[in-house]
Amino acid sequence: MYKITLKLQEVRKLKHMTQKRLAVLASISQGHISELESGNKSPTLKTLENLADALKTYPYDLLEIETFKNKS
Repeated sequence: MYKITLKLQEVRKLKHMTQKRLAVLASISQGHISELESGNKSPTLKTLENLADALKTYPYDLLEIETFKNKS
């Protein structure tokens, strides 16, 4: 089983960008970015692409995938 989480806040801060600036560049609301960063919402693929473009990175750089093994 896999758990996918966004590293959006981490990457955004590394790029010295505010939520408001990212929202403008990615054409989404600042509130939506806040929801994504807090884990309350999941992005669509298009939103993930827009965020990556705005941050001048690749979509996979915004994802963190953890592998969990079943304990049987």
